[in-house]
Amino acid sequence: GSTGVSLSLVTAALGCKCHVVLPDDAAIEKAELLQAYGASVERVRPVSISHRDHFVNIARRKAESTEGGFFSNQFENLANFRAHLKTGEEIYTQTGGRVDAFVAAAGTGGTIAGISSYLKSRLSSVRVFLIDPPGSSLYNRVKRGVMYTKVEAEGKRLKNPFDTITEGIGINRLTRNFTEGEHLIDEAFQGTDAEAVEMARWLVREDGLFVGSSSAMNCVGALKAARALGPGHTIVTILCDGGQRHLSKFHSRAYLKKMNLSPRDCATLDFVN
Repeated sequence: GSTGVSLSLVTAALGCKCHVVLPDDAAIEKAELLQAYGASVERVRPVSISHRDHFVNIARRKAESTEGGFFSNQFENLANFRAHLKTGEEIYTQTGGRVDAFVAAAGTGGTIAGISSYLKSRLSSVRVFLIDPPGSSLYNRVKRGVMYTKVEAEGKRLKNPFDTITEGIGINRLTRNFTEGEHLIDEAFQGTDAEAVEMARWLVREDGLFVGSSSAMNCVGALKAARALGPGHTIVTILCDGGQRHLSKFHSRAYLKKMNLSPRDCATLDFVN
């Protein structure tokens, strides 16, 4: 995703080689963009993090077996968290310190943790909301203190599950980046694929913003937070991915039809529950 794209550009500038391992159910545009930037790409089947062939574990072994290799370890490397402390500072500065709520989904977890840490260090009253996609356990972690989602229940887990159309957000384990800010999250919402799809269409039609699935879900969360807080509040979220990387799935009408997610192009925002 975004981390791989960023690393491929940085390594090209530094004269290093970049090898990116990603699940093969990710939109093909991501792999093609990485290759265009000069990275070598290895697409692997999605499996549990406990499996030796999870993309994180394959990348770790690749780095360990390569002379001069470095494993970026994006989920546990706190450089992600530290970078978003700066994002939080930018938000605080650009809003003149008038922020009532910050809303974001979590994958690696550095965005919500870093931004929340900075904002809460400056604004004791700011509220932080997590928006969680289908199949992720973070909603229940925030609400009930347990990592659990219904699809993980005994007898419910599929061998090759399809949890959500969104990419790069939602997870069923605690990462080091997320835990840096977990205690700062005040509330959590659950979002649906249908809400994210409709929100993406709304944003391009009403605001001229062509966003990816993570950004669309973040905006779903921002609307849920706005309804919870009521009028007169400043709510901030992050548009972290563009729609260009999602043309073959999230923005493909044929793919959406196959997944029973064809957009209705709603005239109001009532599609968000």
